[in-house]
Amino acid sequence: MPNKEYLYYLIKLGKLYYVNESCRNVKRKEISIYEFTNAELVSFPFETQSIAKQPADDCGGYIVVRNATCEDYIREGERWSKYIDYKEEHVLKLSNVK
Repeated sequence: MPNKEYLYYLIKLGKLYYVNESCRNVKRKEISIYEFTNAELVSFPFETQSIAKQPADDCGGYIVVRNATCEDYIREGERWSKYIDYKEEHVLKLSNVK
């Protein structure tokens, strides 16, 4: 099974890739903060397209389909996790107030 190909989904906004989202409530308004980077290798890999759709719609991005072996998909997730732990300066934040 390690060589079987799997689909996964990334969110793209122009030339940037989705990395993370955080939410907070300020004065009864929910603020979502989306983080993007220009490095596809550290973008967040979604397992299902339907889950990627909501943040893509919220930030005005679109979904990009990728395929990889199970091992490649796991490595993608590990790179993202390390990136989140040691964020670089190349992160763009986009806020959405509801």
